[in-house]
Amino acid sequence: MTTSRRNLLRQSLGFGMLAAVGGGQAQAAAAPVEVKLDDWHAELTKRMAALDARGGGTLELGDGVYAISQTLRLPCSVSLVMTPNAVIRAKKNFQGDAVLLKGGGKYSTASETAGWIRGGVIDGNRQPLTGIKVESLHRLEIADLSVLNALYKGVHLLKGGNESNLTRVRCDVDMKTRYAPGSIGVHVERTDCKFSNIHVIGYETGVRSDAGSNWFNQVHVWNWEPTQGPMKYCFHCNGGSNCFSQCYGDSPTVAGFYITSAQAAVMQCRVYYSRWAPDNTGAGFLITAKGRNGAYIGNALFADKEHRLAKAFDGDLEGACILGTSTRNVVGGFENRIPQPSLNLAGDGLRLARQTLPPEAASGEIGEIRWVENGATAALWLKTSTGWKKAQLT
Repeated sequence: MTTSRRNLLRQSLGFGMLAAVGGGQAQAAAAPVEVKLDDWHAELTKRMAALDARGGGTLELGDGVYAISQTLRLPCSVSLVMTPNAVIRAKKNFQGDAVLLKGGGKYSTASETAGWIRGGVIDGNRQPLTGIKVESLHRLEIADLSVLNALYKGVHLLKGGNESNLTRVRCDVDMKTRYAPGSIGVHVERTDCKFSNIHVIGYETGVRSDAGSNWFNQVHVWNWEPTQGPMKYCFHCNGGSNCFSQCYGDSPTVAGFYITSAQAAVMQCRVYYSRWAPDNTGAGFLITAKGRNGAYIGNALFADKEHRLAKAFDGDLEGACILGTSTRNVVGGFENRIPQPSLNLAGDGLRLARQTLPPEAASGEIGEIRWVENGATAALWLKTSTGWKKAQLT
C-alpha cells in the first residue's frame, strides 16, 4: 500500500487530527474508534478550541460513546456533525445543567451564522438535565439527531437570538422513566424560528414558545403517563403570532393547546385526549384572556368513550376565528365563530352584538341586520334597498 493511500485510510478511520476545508476553516476528523477515554470532555474541548482559534470549523465524531463529566461548550464558530451511532453521554454525577451548550467564542469567519449541530445522539443518561441549550446567537441549524433521557428539557433556545431551526429532531424520555418537575421537551424563547418533523415524548409540557413569530409544522407530542407522568399541555403557546400547522397534541390531561398570547394560528392540527385522564375533563383548546384573536381552522379533536374530552374550546374566545372543527367523543365547547363586530356563530345559535343607537342611514350594506337595545326598547334593524327598516321585538 502506498503512503498516500495509507494516509487516506487512516483519515477515513478517524486517525487524522485536523484537515483543512474550504473558506480557510479547519475540520476535526472523526474521533478514532480505538481510543478509549473514561471522560472525553477535555479531549473534545481541546479539539473545538483549536478549530475556534483557526476561525471556525466542524468537529466530526464517528460511531461510539463519548462520555463527559461536565457541560460541553460548542463555540459559535464551531459546528458539530456526528454519525448516526455517535453518542455524547452525560456521566453519572454530571456537573452542569446541560449536556451540550452552544454559544461563546467568535462567529465563523466564513459566515455570520452559528453553523449547525447535526446527527448522532445527545444522551442525558436519565438525569434532570437539558440535552441541548443554545445561548445568544443567530441562525443555528439543529437537525437529524436525537436527544435522549434529558429529563428536564430536551432542547432549550434561550433569549438573545433568532432564526434557530430544528428539523427531524427527537426529544425522547425512556417510557419507564419519570420526567423532572416542570420539564419541557422543546422550549423556545426567541423569534423567527422554524420547527419541522419533531417528536417529543415524555415531558410535563411538550412544546412551549415564549416568543412570537415562530413556525411549528408536523410536531408530534405525547407521553406514557403511567410511568413518565401526566402531560399537562402538549403545546403551550405563550408567544404572539405563532403558527402551528399539522401538529399533533397526543394525550394531554389539561389542554392540547394552551393559548396564553394573542393571534395564534392553529391549522389542521389534532388533539387526542389522554387515555389515562378522568372522563369528561380537559379541553382541546384552552384560551386565556391574553390569548385572544387567534385563528383555529380545520382542526380535529377526539377521545375514547371512557375518557371523553369535556370541551373542544374553553376560556376566553373573544375575537377567535373558529371554523371547520371535527370531533369524536367530545362533550361540549363546540364553536363556529367568525370574528366580526356584529356577528358570532356559537354552537347552534346566532349572536348579534348589541348597539344602543339606531344605525345611521348611510351605514351598512343591503341585507345587514343589527340589534339595537337601549334598556327601554329593543328592535332588529334590516338594511333594504330603500334604507333601514325596524322590526320591533316583544
